[in-house]
Amino acid sequence: MTGKGGTDLRWHLLDLVRICRERLQLRDRDIAVLRGLLSLLPQDPQPDQRMVFASNRVLIARCDGIDERTLRRRLNHLRSVGLVSKRPSPNGKRYQVRNSEADVQLSYGISLAPLFDLHPHLEALAETCHQEAAQVKALRAVIRDRLFHSAADLAQPLLETARLALRRKLGPDELRAIAATLPDPDDSAPDHMPPDMTQPDTASERSGEMTASNGQNDRHIQRSGKETFDSDSAQKAQDISLDECLEMAASVKDYAPHPPRSWPDLIRLSETLAPAIGLTHPVLGLAKKRFGLQGCALVVLGLVEAFGRIRSPGAYLNAVLRKAEVQVPDPVRMFHSLVRSAPAARCIPG
Repeated sequence: MTGKGGTDLRWHLLDLVRICRERLQLRDRDIAVLRGLLSLLPQDPQPDQRMVFASNRVLIARCDGIDERTLRRRLNHLRSVGLVSKRPSPNGKRYQVRNSEADVQLSYGISLAPLFDLHPHLEALAETCHQEAAQVKALRAVIRDRLFHSAADLAQPLLETARLALRRKLGPDELRAIAATLPDPDDSAPDHMPPDMTQPDTASERSGEMTASNGQNDRHIQRSGKETFDSDSAQKAQDISLDECLEMAASVKDYAPHPPRSWPDLIRLSETLAPAIGLTHPVLGLAKKRFGLQGCALVVLGLVEAFGRIRSPGAYLNAVLRKAEVQVPDPVRMFHSLVRSAPAARCIPG
């Protein structure tokens, strides 16, 4: 049995534990001891090969030379969180008892079977941790942006709370609550269509009226010559409405202080979230030229939704833009691909 991509399952499990270390309440020394224990098992061990019989002296050498007292404490902690189990022998040694046919009758040692049994739960928990990390990064970017634009207008206690939030390790719920107390600088901005999304000037629009046809244009990406992508090379795809976008990228709504009601709202939200996932201004500028404002917003929001699966959104978008020099991809199709369903998250029982 191997890990993802054919890797050794031992080290894949160790990577998952590292990702979930805060949820599992583990320290650096816990990870070091677990790595030392795993190094004493054979590659991809079978169920009957997942017990360690090495002495404390050998374990200390494998665990970066920690002292014996620390080793005992960390082993007890790993057992308390359910990653290892211990079967002590009457004399305190670690060994196996075999009969005359060399069949194993008793085993005394440190078993890593619990860690291997938790493999699917660790996969799900790691996915949840990736998603929470993306939310935290995006919400911190939102708070930082609002402080930049509105610090002079905030009461001192609120200003200090927001500044401290950027220095502390807070969860998504705490950050979301703080962001909700800060004024959104875009609320005071006029809600108008960006230049490359402006509809033809008609008498009804000049008089402030909106026809049913215009309302549809406001809520759909239309394949027309007014968009900034190259019409000769862009792939064809169905239009997508604002409601469909928000339904497919459900987590994006958690980052918005108010539900986006128009494409300009969604574009502003994507521009706020882009730095949080590592997208730089030059890359965003090029994406806007290739895909248009709405298309770029779709790609950014898709990358936010796929943050747990795509480790480097900036590198991913750069690669797409290099290919776009020959043929511009359809941003709607990219969005559909990026927001495909992730596996349901499950927590470790107990």
